[in-house]
Amino acid sequence: MLVRYRKDYQKIAFGLLSLLKNLRKDNRFMEELDWALANDWPIFLWKNMDDGHFIGIVILEIGDYYVLVRRLSFTPSERSGHNIFSLLNGVHDQYPHKRLVGTLTTQPIISMWERNNE
Repeated sequence: MLVRYRKDYQKIAFGLLSLLKNLRKDNRFMEELDWALANDWPIFLWKNMDDGHFIGIVILEIGDYYVLVRRLSFTPSERSGHNIFSLLNGVHDQYPHKRLVGTLTTQPIISMWERNNE
């Protein structure tokens, strides 16, 4: 289930972003979250419906006709296609008239999701 980021989820968001290898160095995950908040980009956490724990995070950039998935991270034990595709389905449900696109890093996941939904 998608849950919009709030300030009291900051430590959870830091933890999930720190799992991204390119953000781990020099604690760049803190800067990434601050940058997203400064640009007013939507940040969502993904909550496991079975146990209520947050297991993923997505940072989005919203354009006129697209939703850019800037960052996507899951806990190591929850990086299954099912969880990732469920999160992307949730994002698509939030922005039904916009196309999901990715960065160089996230586009392969978006492409797999699109093929899965054809």
